[in-house]
Amino acid sequence: MKKVIIFRFSAMGDVALILPVVLNAIKQNPDLKITIVTREKFKPFFEGYSNIEVFTADLDNKHKGLLGLFRLFLELKRLSPEYVFDLHQNIRTQVLKFFFFFTRAKVFGFDKGRNEKKRLIKNQEFKLLPHVTDRYYTVFKEAGLIDQSSRIENFPEFFQISFETENKIENWLEKIESQKLIGIAPFAQHKGKMWPIEKYEALIQLIFEQFPTTQILTFGGGKQEKEIVDSLKNRFPQIENLVGLFSLKEELALIKRLDLMICGDSSNMHFATLSNIPVISIWGSTHTYAGFGALFQPKSYTIEISKEELVCRPCSVYGNKPCIRKDYACLNWISPETVFEKVKTIF
Repeated sequence: MKKVIIFRFSAMGDVALILPVVLNAIKQNPDLKITIVTREKFKPFFEGYSNIEVFTADLDNKHKGLLGLFRLFLELKRLSPEYVFDLHQNIRTQVLKFFFFFTRAKVFGFDKGRNEKKRLIKNQEFKLLPHVTDRYYTVFKEAGLIDQSSRIENFPEFFQISFETENKIENWLEKIESQKLIGIAPFAQHKGKMWPIEKYEALIQLIFEQFPTTQILTFGGGKQEKEIVDSLKNRFPQIENLVGLFSLKEELALIKRLDLMICGDSSNMHFATLSNIPVISIWGSTHTYAGFGALFQPKSYTIEISKEELVCRPCSVYGNKPCIRKDYACLNWISPETVFEKVKTIF
C-alpha cells in the first residue's frame, strides 16, 4: 500500500470536498491508503471506507502552537507516509510540511490560485477558474499516483451512513406524510453569501401555494439561526426546524432523502451535491467562477445576477467583504419568483 497523508483543517465544505477526490484517486489506484488529518468534527465525511482513515488534529489543545504541531508531526511520522499532501496551504500546514521535508516522504502542496482569484474579484480577468476539487486532484497527478488524463467522476453515493443512523432518520421521517421533501439552508458564514430571510419566507409561501403537500426542512446551526427559523415556523407550522436537532452524520443521512435543496454558497450546498440530489444555489458576492460551485450540478440550477447586470460581482472569494454599494444588490435583486420558477422546473 502507498501511504498518503492529507492536511485539511477547514472550512467544513472544503474538507467534505476532499471525499470525491480521494475516492476517484483510489478508484484509479486501489493501492492507496489515505490518512486525512483534520478536526474531529469532520470525521463523519470519511467513515465507512477501508482505504481512508481520519487522524484527529487537536489544534486547540494537544496540537496547539509550534510545539503542538511538532508533536503532531511526530505522531504522523510513525505512520511512515510515502507522500504528504497539503490541501490547505495555511501557516499550520506549512510548518508541518517543513518538518516532513526532513523525512523520506515526498511532500506536495496544492495551487490555491490566489493570483487568479485576485484578478477575478478585481475585475481584471473574468474567467472560469478550476474547481477546488480539480486543484486537489492535480496534486495526486503531480505525485504520479494517478493517470494524468483522468478526471473526477460522480459516484452513486459518497457519504457512507451507518445502519443505526439510517434507522434513526427513517423512524423520524415516519411522522412526515408529505409527497416531497425540500431542504432549505438559508445561512452561511458571511452576509455576502446569504439571501435575505424575508425572501426565503416569500419563496416558502409560493412553494406551499403551488405544492401544498410538500414538507420543508430547514438546516443551519446556532441559537440565533434557530430563533430565525422559529419565527418562520410561527407563520408556516408545516416547516420542520432542524437547527440543532441532529448530529452532522444524521443531517447527512437526512439530506440524501431530500428531493431538493435550496441554499446559498455554503457547506450545506456541498453536502447536498455529494448526496446526489438536485441543488438550487443562490449566489451573492461570491461567484461560481472562483472554483467553489455546486459539484456535478447543472449550471441552470445556479441563480445569480450576471456580470453584465452587476459589474462589481464578484467582490469577494469567500463572501467576507462588506458590500461597496451598501445594498447587497447581488442578493437583493434576486426575487423569490425567480427561484420559484427554478423549483418548478425540478418538480
